Amino acid sequence: MAGQATNRRAVLGAVAGVLVGGVIGAVSGSTLFPREVVKEREVIRTETRIAERTVTQTAERTVTQPVMRPAASPGDFTWKESGKTNIVVVGAGPAGVQFSKSIVELMGDRVTVTILERNLSWVSGPAHVDFVAGVKKMEQVTMTLEKIPRPGIRIVNASVVQLRPEERTVYTNYGTTKYDVLVLAPGIDLATWEILGLSKERNLHAWDPVRAVMLREELAKITSGNVVFGVPAAPYKCPPAPYEVAMLSREFINEQGKGDRVKVTVLDSNSGPQPPPKASYFREHMTKLGIDYRPNFKIAEVNPETKEVISVDGEKVKYDVLSILPPNVAPSFVREAGLGTTYMDVDPTTFRSRRYDDVYGIGDVILSPYTRSMYVAMRSGRRLAELLAERLGVSRPEKTSVYNICWSYVNKRELTVIEVEWDDAGRTKTGFPRVGPPTAENFSRRQEWERASLLALYG
Repeated sequence: MAGQATNRRAVLGAVAGVLVGGVIGAVSGSTLFPREVVKEREVIRTETRIAERTVTQTAERTVTQPVMRPAASPGDFTWKESGKTNIVVVGAGPAGVQFSKSIVELMGDRVTVTILERNLSWVSGPAHVDFVAGVKKMEQVTMTLEKIPRPGIRIVNASVVQLRPEERTVYTNYGTTKYDVLVLAPGIDLATWEILGLSKERNLHAWDPVRAVMLREELAKITSGNVVFGVPAAPYKCPPAPYEVAMLSREFINEQGKGDRVKVTVLDSNSGPQPPPKASYFREHMTKLGIDYRPNFKIAEVNPETKEVISVDGEKVKYDVLSILPPNVAPSFVREAGLGTTYMDVDPTTFRSRRYDDVYGIGDVILSPYTRSMYVAMRSGRRLAELLAERLGVSRPEKTSVYNICWSYVNKRELTVIEVEWDDAGRTKTGFPRVGPPTAENFSRRQEWERASLLALYG
């Protein structure tokens, strides 16, 4: 009911075995769909989603990949078993997967977990900047989801269309599912519509892995002109990334001997590089590389005909290659359900929605004091599992703190590092943040952490 918090604590204990539409996945850990191998030819177009999922291959490439498909729509695919709490998780990124594995580890056979995920694989978010630098190829950090299902966990390959929290129902393009507890970890959408004309231009931002690859290809081809990067107002996903991408692009251009003919400009909506504790390092290295850095430049419009980026104050900057990160927002189904206006509104100490006490949010989708990063997503997933297990009557071990460590490129060999830890109230702990200068050692540390994390989540 709109505007009214819904108290459903009665359903969060030992749950009665009332079946709604039948039991699916009666064998714990079964996947909903038969397995098959499908060959698909995908044509990548800027600002186009194919088959309601983000394409993760470069243009005109034929791919072969495992697919979980239903033979026919089941309608209601609720997984409900007597005496078990039915948890539905939206998103199989780091936050959703870490939560799902952790809650089953803590609760055992007292829960069933259905993960709704529209994609068939997950490309490591931190590696997007590596694609621009030429440090990694996409296939090295693309993880399939086939090893996630296990006793208590299944994956449904579907796109969420609508949430109806007052009915405890999720609507997808495949069918509907009821829940006792809903955990939202769908990541963010890019609000391209907030910048006039941007949807009509070829925008090679690095938040899509395909576009990150295409950006490097474009940098290899350009012989003169201006490569323009745009940074939205904070908060947004992975604060250092726009500056990393710009510096790595400038370095690549210089290595090709085109530095005197190709300019790099960074138009930053913020008053300085993000996050602020790293700002001095980013400013120093952007200056060394010859980047034209312009703070407080809030982008209002892109004109594809004149090839100009226009600020809210009417200032114009010419471009030849465009790489603008649009403002970040929660997916439309989250906002349309009344769970937040820009991001999902939660209590950061519990991750619980401020409107519904059986709906939670973790990862990039929430409005919180926590950094939007893969490290925080994983830690938040574990912490929520511990909090929810305790709420469901299982004593938990010592709480996992929300913590972030982030390594950021200033060139393709050296990275700075920042560490932040928050207390139970979401406040930064004394002694944090800790910031370290760029070193080559940080490169290997970052790679080792990423490999270990991907294997722990998807291996």
